Amino acid sequence: MATTVAFGLALSACGSGSVGNAPQAANTTGPAPKGVTLTLWHNTADSTALTNLYKAYEKASGNKISFVDIPPATFPMTVQSKWATGARPDILEWNGNRMDLLALNGAKNMIDLSGLPFVKKEGTLATTSGGLNGKTYAATLGMPSVFGVFYNKKVLTAAGLQPPTSYGDLAGMCATLKSKASGVAPIYESGGSGWSPAVLSGFDYMGQYNKDNAYSQSIVDKKATLNDPKGPFVAGLRAYDSLRTTHCFNSDASTASWENSLKALVNGKAAMVASSTDSIGMLNGFAGGDTKKVDDTIGFVGLSATTSTANYAPTPLGTYYVPKTGNSKKERAAVDFIQWITGAGYADYVKESKAPPTLSGTATPEVQQLLSTAYDAYQGGATLTINSIVPGFGTFGTEADKLLAGQQSPQDVADKMQKYFLQASAASSQ
Repeated sequence: MATTVAFGLALSACGSGSVGNAPQAANTTGPAPKGVTLTLWHNTADSTALTNLYKAYEKASGNKISFVDIPPATFPMTVQSKWATGARPDILEWNGNRMDLLALNGAKNMIDLSGLPFVKKEGTLATTSGGLNGKTYAATLGMPSVFGVFYNKKVLTAAGLQPPTSYGDLAGMCATLKSKASGVAPIYESGGSGWSPAVLSGFDYMGQYNKDNAYSQSIVDKKATLNDPKGPFVAGLRAYDSLRTTHCFNSDASTASWENSLKALVNGKAAMVASSTDSIGMLNGFAGGDTKKVDDTIGFVGLSATTSTANYAPTPLGTYYVPKTGNSKKERAAVDFIQWITGAGYADYVKESKAPPTLSGTATPEVQQLLSTAYDAYQGGATLTINSIVPGFGTFGTEADKLLAGQQSPQDVADKMQKYFLQASAASSQ
């Protein structure tokens, strides 16, 4: 899969112009239309299981899906740019984070799906992914994106190293790898993708501080500030900058792509990459589809400031909304799509995806070892990414890129993010 995190990272204060009037419940009455063509804005990082699910829906429903392909590297920015022009798809694959939903003014622009059967089966995830003000606007098929550090087992073993459990470990391991693993980047960064540095510079470090959304809520309530020089957000940026100044990253870190980082990890040219489980599909792809090779080669660990706490966010891959378009026939057909993929088509999707199901009552298939390890980290106390409820993080990827390039200091980044938060917070309250 892919970009995470590009997934859940590009957030803005609130949406652009809305389509339609007051929020409405999904229209589920009467037979679903047939012979309808539905436009789907989707991430091209979709797994084969998802693309096959689309095909199965077309065959079962008699409807067609017209795809608007959006590459993972530009996914958040492209969706929001298109949305701002007033363009609307019939079905939208999009991030489940609360702030991402607010970015599209979801309460006005999306059809309320709360009355559909999948909501109860989704449980608490329905309030986290696509949830707003007690209503559910999205169906989430994919397990949450779990963030941490992927590592090449063979590279670490050859250097006599164990997987990291803290940022202090990263610094120590970097020195060892530089002396014992010639030609291998200790940590591979990819500023060229525009979002990747946000993971290691901010989100991973904060994991241990955001239990029960404690830190995020303190920012939202204005009891704490992102730019507090003694606060954990600034500390994380400083830890990241220290890794930069001690040359722990690849020489082309500012321009390399996220895809480059994953390929380097599989090929043993990188020891570690900070990313999310949305990367596993692409890791498998770079290994020629050989999941055993990936499991034998790549490991995953949750990581925060001083503990092995992972963090997570609802994934955009397999998370679907029904935007209001004003075309009642297509809206009804789009709701039928949601009902089918969470109903008749769901079990086959889970079986093919080989991932833990998000809807109760569905058998868990045999899961790839790497994904299973990350899922264990998720269940073992992972905390929600801080950007999930804090407004104004739409530019964090860009600011983190500047930190990676040495163009601004950790405090500069934190000062800007606090400013963006205040602006976004004021805009969302209007």
